Amino acid sequence: MTGLTATEKTSETPVGPDGSLIEAARGIAPIVRKHSEEAERERRLSQPVLDALRETGLLRMTTPRSLGGLETDPVTRVLVIEEIGRHDSAAAWTLENPLDWAFVCCRLPDEGAEEIYGGGADILIAGQYGRPLEATSTNGGYRISGRAPFVSNCYDADWILSMVVVDEDESAGDEPEMRMVYFPSDQCEIIDTWDVMGMRGTGSNDISVADVYVPRSRTFPFVPDFEPGSHYRGPLYRLPLAGVAATGIPTPMLGVARRALDEVTELARTKTPVGSSGRLKERASAQVQLGRAEAILRSGRLLLLDTLSEAWRRCIDGETHSLEQKADLLLAMAHAMSSAVQAVDLACSIAGTTAFRATSPLERCFRDVQTMRHHVWASEQRYGTFGQVRLGVPPDFPVVAF
Repeated sequence: MTGLTATEKTSETPVGPDGSLIEAARGIAPIVRKHSEEAERERRLSQPVLDALRETGLLRMTTPRSLGGLETDPVTRVLVIEEIGRHDSAAAWTLENPLDWAFVCCRLPDEGAEEIYGGGADILIAGQYGRPLEATSTNGGYRISGRAPFVSNCYDADWILSMVVVDEDESAGDEPEMRMVYFPSDQCEIIDTWDVMGMRGTGSNDISVADVYVPRSRTFPFVPDFEPGSHYRGPLYRLPLAGVAATGIPTPMLGVARRALDEVTELARTKTPVGSSGRLKERASAQVQLGRAEAILRSGRLLLLDTLSEAWRRCIDGETHSLEQKADLLLAMAHAMSSAVQAVDLACSIAGTTAFRATSPLERCFRDVQTMRHHVWASEQRYGTFGQVRLGVPPDFPVVAF
């Protein structure tokens, strides 16, 4: 298997999908499919699949070239993760999630980013947002303690990223500060809590830390405005946080939904329903539902790609992103996720009882989308966040401004 290097990029600011990376994703599909059941059973990604993601360079898509990465455009990233998601949702999430955390290294001081990538670019960062650990300022850094959930891929991570709340001297009138911190994975304890309905292979367990020291260089304040580090001056790092999330969070489910529609199409061609003299494909209800499912999935996917393409153009042109444009990205992300859920629901409706047999790929597709639809960045509540921004109401999800 041949790895991809930064020198293989044909343009400093690509405007279209990178076909070589998409082909790399297709090339490892047999490995991903072969180990999909193992990941479900063991509740973590299989080592051969993780090795394949590393060897193809896919885990370097959001790392800057100067640190050994690829600085891949967001549309390519969508297409790559979607392709992996067609074969295994856990593999797609194990690719997607670390790419987000690698991207936000752009907010670190140079010293911190260089330390994290000092051993090479093929690292995996596991992280969590929204459940802060406790931190205390000390000796040019922070002492952190606490427990946090949903740290996907923590067993295979080189580094852990977590939000912390910094305890300040309340008598001085200081407000608690929110920061993100990176620390080596061997400095935390993994608590096996990931016993769930769907997305079982992601290993999204809890982690616990006790009085771990993190130098300030491996932290950054969690605020909207920042100056990218010197390694992160390319157009990719002008993408707002909503764009980063939109590029990754719903895209495994686009692949899952595509798999579901492909599976039910083949099923309908051969299945004769109980009490029927004809094939399922001959039923008008199945035909209508399949057409609706295709239209819903394609429209959600195209809205996401179109919105991201426009955001990428702004990045290349050096334009800023307004709050309304960031809300557009949030809307596209939520709608892509919702479209995937609806498409899978319709596929299962067409298949009938076949869809809920453990031997059916549709059963796994259903469990996965029902789990992922509740992700805080892409749940149906984000439709409301868009509406708040559009109507001039203070958003209930303030990170839309990041």
